[in-house]
Amino acid sequence: MYAPHPTIDQKIEQPNLPVVLAAIWIVSAAVFGANFYALRFAGFLDITIERLIFLPIILLLLSGMFSGKVDLQKNNTIEIFMGMFVLVCLISMTITGFLPSAPQFPSPWFVFISGYLFPFMIFIFAKSYIVNERHVLFILHTLFFFGIYLCLTSFLEFADLRQFVFPRYIADLSIGIHIERARGPFLNAPFNGVAILAGFICGLHLLQKKEGFKRFFYQAALLLFFPAVFFTLTRAIYLAMLATVIIFLGWYKTPFPKWKMIALPLAIVLVVGLANAPRLLSTDRRAGGVYQVVEVDIRAALLERSALLFSEKPFVGVGLAQFIPASSQTYRGKTPYVIETAGTQFQHNHLLGIATEMGIPGILLYLAIVIHILRRFKQLAGKLPEAGIMGNNLLVVIVSIWCVYLINNLFVEPSNNLFVNVIPFLFAGLADGLYVRSLQPDVTSQVFMSRSPMRIMRSHV
Repeated sequence: MYAPHPTIDQKIEQPNLPVVLAAIWIVSAAVFGANFYALRFAGFLDITIERLIFLPIILLLLSGMFSGKVDLQKNNTIEIFMGMFVLVCLISMTITGFLPSAPQFPSPWFVFISGYLFPFMIFIFAKSYIVNERHVLFILHTLFFFGIYLCLTSFLEFADLRQFVFPRYIADLSIGIHIERARGPFLNAPFNGVAILAGFICGLHLLQKKEGFKRFFYQAALLLFFPAVFFTLTRAIYLAMLATVIIFLGWYKTPFPKWKMIALPLAIVLVVGLANAPRLLSTDRRAGGVYQVVEVDIRAALLERSALLFSEKPFVGVGLAQFIPASSQTYRGKTPYVIETAGTQFQHNHLLGIATEMGIPGILLYLAIVIHILRRFKQLAGKLPEAGIMGNNLLVVIVSIWCVYLINNLFVEPSNNLFVNVIPFLFAGLADGLYVRSLQPDVTSQVFMSRSPMRIMRSHV
């Protein structure tokens, strides 16, 4: 006897190891980094759980290049700009150093890996390996349930029930920043907020596949994300949440009036907001106030310091991850006093940070990457089915995640956090892959576009 060739249905239903690995790595990038466990060797990279899990992904990319699964020769404009940006980073580190000049300064090599190299690699991986509805559903569920975990952890942090928080390093107030906020495994409230919103967005999209009790569970779980956003006590995350709601109300298609989907959470937010209206101008974040201006002063001083650094080296920059040592050594006492009392500070604007550290070539190349990704979203519009997980609503999900990412980046330096950079570039790779396959109308691409396999088979009989 011989084994028959698998049908299209069987091919879709078979477990996909690369996608499972990617999902596990995404969670490990947030939770199981150096703060959880690391083997450290002098003059060598730290060995962490998430990096060990990433090794098979690298091997899959390499094997895919030889087998043709990963094709970097066609429709590769974004990848070319990524490669050029990586080259600029390597040149910058060759000039200023791959290692930090002092233990308290950020490592250029770490910033390069977490901010750019690994996210660019996961873009290529997603473009080649996350190719059908089952793959996308697995990623969406991973981010949604991870978001629920972050919501519960945020409550425990905010309620000062830190003894119940896992992993334990989250409750260690001696490491990380934003001690008074829900910072999650990132040890940073804005990054925690980005991850929470990513889970919220994925959960909203998953609702269309749920019925009965499952739908009730997902709707109830989504309510957890609203207080979790507040527990971050971060205004940029509030703004990103508002933008997400506006995008979904304006462009996400539902078979029922969208106001029904958000009526209850919106009513709760309005009631709580009205009840706490007098506190809104308070400087106490935990009381609901948003009028804390000290951080605004620090950001203004950082912007001024960045402008001074950029004006001196506009074409080469001060070097990748060299903003803190360069600014603290050169301009201490020359910019507003408020920054002198704030300690070591990252640049609080991603684009300005790139311009300061890698000059005009670096910022132009990075902008080219972002612009071409956004252009790809526009090109993909109209090429997806009207309904379904892989339909036009998926593009709304991807745009929402990028909107959250870009809004938050206006107020923070994200290049030192792997998870926050990986998620948007993963979805960008997914969108780029969908677009490329839409240009090749065959049976395989129709499966990728989430048409029913049985309909496809009948159409070819």
